[in-house]
Amino acid sequence: MVIENSAAVSGLLHFIESKKGHKYFPFAIRHENPWTDGTIRKDFLVARAFSDELQAQVRGMEKGTPIRVGGVLRSSRGSGDLYLAVQTLARAPEAPAGSLPNLENAVRISGLVHLIKGQSEGVTGTGKYVQFAVRQDNQELDGSPRRDFLVVRVYDPALREALASMKDGDPVTVEGTLRSSRGSGVNYIRCGAMS
Repeated sequence: MVIENSAAVSGLLHFIESKKGHKYFPFAIRHENPWTDGTIRKDFLVARAFSDELQAQVRGMEKGTPIRVGGVLRSSRGSGDLYLAVQTLARAPEAPAGSLPNLENAVRISGLVHLIKGQSEGVTGTGKYVQFAVRQDNQELDGSPRRDFLVVRVYDPALREALASMKDGDPVTVEGTLRSSRGSGVNYIRCGAMS
């Protein structure tokens, strides 16, 4: 099975506090979308810049700079939290006055179904969801093994039904968007299509 993992998100640069001593520079992409009640939903999508060049590029920008980030999704080895490992970073065009600054948010991943024990179901302002993870077995840059569990929330009833027929270890491909929980701020993939 070929493992796919790509994400592209545009939004506004948002700096986040971090502990010193990391091998990466953490930041967030503030992504704004119209919400179901007519307000604006703000997602803070966590990203990590690992290379010295990308770290310098982020540090040289001001908070609120429109950016476009491309990369792969990973789960933190410590907390398991989902983040975007930055591969490309560029300034995005300024949004016209009165319009939302973000236009892009696309994720495509494949791997193996990992059914989450415990709280696999929930309810948010957009409805009920079922949560699972896509397991990807990769290698670190030094060649050591790496296993990522990329958390996916499935809201669509037909897709929830399709997920119910899957077993742990079944191959799966998910397309969707990167989101952050309004309560906890934890990042997840919102499933738009699954095969």
